[in-house]
Parts: sequence; structure tokens; C-alpha cells
Amino acid sequence: MRSIFLYGFALLSLSASGAFSQARPTGRPQPSGSIPSSTDTFGSRQPVYISGQVILADGSKISERAAIQTACGDRKRIETYTDSSGNFSFEAKTRPENLDTQTADMSTFGGGTFSGRSSAPAWQNCELRAVLSGFTAQPIMLATAMSRLQSTNIGKITLKPIANAEGSVLSVTTLAAPDAARKAMEKAGELEKRNKLDEAQQSLEKAVNIYPRYAIAWSELGRLQYLKHDRAAAQHSFEQALAADSKYAKPYLWLAQMAVDSQEWPTVVEVTDKLLALNAAGFPGAWFLNATGHYNLQNFDAAERSAREGMKADVDHHIPRMEYLLGLALAKKADFAPAAEHIRQFLRSTTNPVERAEAKAQLAQIEQLMTASEPAQK
Repeated sequence: MRSIFLYGFALLSLSASGAFSQARPTGRPQPSGSIPSSTDTFGSRQPVYISGQVILADGSKISERAAIQTACGDRKRIETYTDSSGNFSFEAKTRPENLDTQTADMSTFGGGTFSGRSSAPAWQNCELRAVLSGFTAQPIMLATAMSRLQSTNIGKITLKPIANAEGSVLSVTTLAAPDAARKAMEKAGELEKRNKLDEAQQSLEKAVNIYPRYAIAWSELGRLQYLKHDRAAAQHSFEQALAADSKYAKPYLWLAQMAVDSQEWPTVVEVTDKLLALNAAGFPGAWFLNATGHYNLQNFDAAERSAREGMKADVDHHIPRMEYLLGLALAKKADFAPAAEHIRQFLRSTTNPVERAEAKAQLAQIEQLMTASEPAQK
């Protein structure tokens, strides 16, 4: 079985995405539970908007974009992201359009016809969540928050750090940033949205020159340099971010990603070990990279442990390849039956044709090895 090192970057979109991402997700929507919209007297559709604000437990603003997720039964979808002040707003659609997979049945949410008089049945099985690595928040039950099918501000969602966790996607150095440095940072975000990456980089360089301990600005500068394939400069910027704030999580993830790119597996393990020592529960992506590093170093017991810990941390199953990696590690230990089951579980959760073909080939090989080992086991 060949080594695995191809998929670290994708998970960074979950754990270490740029602070300047667009306010709304791009690309084709993913299957999710349906959310109703109202209609007026003549039957024409009236859009329903849900808005609110995400804040920290002390009432301060968040310096990173939190994902706003709806969860209706077992169907989840990221609807939007918070802006620089923690505010969000999105249109609640009747059903996602152009989906390749059937959405949840409308009966799950109280029937296929919705009255403008009361929204409680329609929203009875839906929650609204704010998602940010290293933090937790009480979900909002939409049936309670919305008394009618009309645009509603649900108020504030409070993020609280995961207990006993030090590593965070928020940096304490942000609070001390001078106004000039903050403005340069915000300007960089606007420039990147317009795809003016060179100018955005210059603005970030200005921010860190004004305030050398601006960890988030160093990290964003490193991210841009990485995207422009300037690895040496990116490495320096990420190291400067950690020098400014050793508990800031994003630089660890980017440094680990760079080590994955160059197949420097001891470095992958070393960097992710440091982050996981700070925060074991908040970064399932770090567990995945850690397991990948151990697997490619032939440390299969350690790869199995990290994959299992990652699956515990990945409560919403954002990283299904964790199952696949665990299956491969178990197969290397000749635990063929559980290995096959974990790969089958991965096949149930992925629709990517390349991933499916790869996993099916691995599963067939494991099943052959399992059959060949049965006489010896008897």
C-alpha cells in the first residue's frame, strides 16, 4: 500500500482557512435539510432572511470568520460566514437547487406546505450553529427563535473556548494592535477579495512593520506567500507569527501543511504534536495530519491512535478520510476485518470518484489478505 500525503491542504479549509475568505461560500451547494421560505397572499415567494451576531464570551468581537451552519436532522450545510464584526445574514431557501443528491424529505420539517401564520412546525428539527475551531457555542433552535415565517434577527451567539484548551484560532496579540496596523490588515482583506494579491501582501507587510507582534497579520502574510509559492518567505512569516503568539493555532497548521507538501514526515508529526498539546479537541485536522505523518513513518500504532483521537474530535465528520486512514493503519497491523469496515464506512461518506476508486482498490486488497489469513487464524 502506497504512502499517503495528498490531502492535507483540503482540510486546512476547515481548520486554517484565510481570514479574508468571502462572506458567502462559493461553488455548488452541498446536500442539506430543506429550510422553508414564506409566500405572500398571491403565492409568490417572499425571501426569509436570518441574521445575528457571533461574539466571544467576554462580549468582544471575533477576529476570525466563523461559519454559520444549519443542521436539520442529519443534514448540515454552511450557509454563510461572519463578517469582520461578527455579523451574519443569509436567505433561508425552500430547498437547495441543482443538487446531485436528494435532500431530506420535507416531512422531516413538518410537512411540504408551510403557512405564514406559524413557522414552528417547519423549523422544529432545525438548529443554527456558529462553528469556529477551538470554540463551542450553544445551538439556536430555529423553531423557538422564529415565531413567524419572516425575516428574523436571532440575536447573539456566544463562542466559548473548549475547556482546558490553550491553542486557538484567535490571537491575543490582536487586541493590542494599533489602529494603523488594524487598518492595514483590513485593507489587505479588501484587496484580496478583489484578487489584488500583490497589493494585499504589501498591506500585510505594512501591518507587521507597524506592529511586529501582530500574529494574525504574520499568518495571513505567510498564507499569501505560500499561495504564491514563496515557501521560504512563508516559512519565515509563520515562524514570526508563532514567535508573537505561541498559542495561535493557524501557523502550526500551515507549517504542517508545508511539511506535508515536501513529505517531511518527522516535521509533520513534530509540528502537529505541538498544536495538539495545546488543544487536543479543537483541531481534528491536526490529528489527521499527525496520523498521516506517523503512517508514512511506518509508526502504525501511533497512526491508529491519532486517527481514533481525530475521529473523536471530528464530531460532525468533516474529515471522512480519517476513517480511510484508520483502515489503512489497521491493515498494516493485519487487523483486516476492522480495517475493511472503516474503509467501507469511508465509501459510504464520499462521492468523489477518484477517492472511491482508490478506496475500492484498497478494500479489495484488504479483503484478499483477510481471506488468505483465515486458515492461519483457524
